[in-house]
Amino acid sequence: MNAALENAEVEIPGYKVERLVAEGGMAAVYLATQESLDRHVALKILKKFDRPEQSRRFMNEGRIIASLNHRNIITIHDIGVIGEQHYLSMEYLEEGDLEARLRRGVTPKEAVELLTTLGECLEFVHRKGIIHRDIKPANILFRKDGIPILTDFGIAKQVLQDTKLTMDGTAMGSPDYLSPEQAECKPLDGRTDIYGLGVVLYEMLMGCKPYHGKSYIDIVMAHIREPIPSLPDHLQRYQGLLDRMMAKDPQDRFSSAADMVAFIERMGQTTPVELISEKVAGMIRGLRDDTYASAVPAKTVQLPRDASATGPSAILENAS
Repeated sequence: MNAALENAEVEIPGYKVERLVAEGGMAAVYLATQESLDRHVALKILKKFDRPEQSRRFMNEGRIIASLNHRNIITIHDIGVIGEQHYLSMEYLEEGDLEARLRRGVTPKEAVELLTTLGECLEFVHRKGIIHRDIKPANILFRKDGIPILTDFGIAKQVLQDTKLTMDGTAMGSPDYLSPEQAECKPLDGRTDIYGLGVVLYEMLMGCKPYHGKSYIDIVMAHIREPIPSLPDHLQRYQGLLDRMMAKDPQDRFSSAADMVAFIERMGQTTPVELISEKVAGMIRGLRDDTYASAVPAKTVQLPRDASATGPSAILENAS
């Protein structure tokens, strides 16, 4: 077992380690210079491992990333083992992660744009037979030009290589973004990533996480048992989207990330209907008040229907 590594203890031939950037339970990430090309890289080092499976998982992360050539997925430069030190050399993204941006605030427009980009990225990943299983703001970084980059495939799984794709107890994702089926160790598919991205959407819109608890177990149980949180009135246009992403039963979620992106596109094309639905939702709430009910009878409410798109229907149903 390797002890936690200090900068001076990280010696990878061809790399000059500068400073620690991030540290997790099993690995640490350092800013380093790849001397042969004189460029900054992110050097991910496996700090400790008790079982061979942990070493294999770390090396598997590198192979998975290397198999994914996509503009929104981090680029890997090198992978290797020096003595007992396992390392991955990847592109260094100095613009920080979504977690930091959330502290500054994200507008709904920015949230939906980011969601669309990541949805397209996840569709590519899932078509390659890979499930990320740890979608969260800390794993979404940004290049200088603002392009979001999906990182940390440390607990990703290749579906075709694991017909019993469940959480194995040693690769649990972050509890705040854990899908109900992950928490219950049930078989997984790409819809578990959609759930995690739904939690990220809620956090971008609201500035906080949807579920809270005093312990890891409390939060996990909330994902299983508590209802999907309701958005405030000014964000109601996104409730139908959130409901389809964070449904407790995977069968009730979008069947794929591509379906989710298509739903978002339909939302953008049907703004007038959405605005009417939001107005009607407010009217319906007002009808519960006797004074308002006498002024605006429920029977006078009529809605235009668009049979060619399912997005507005879902939103209208939610508004009622």
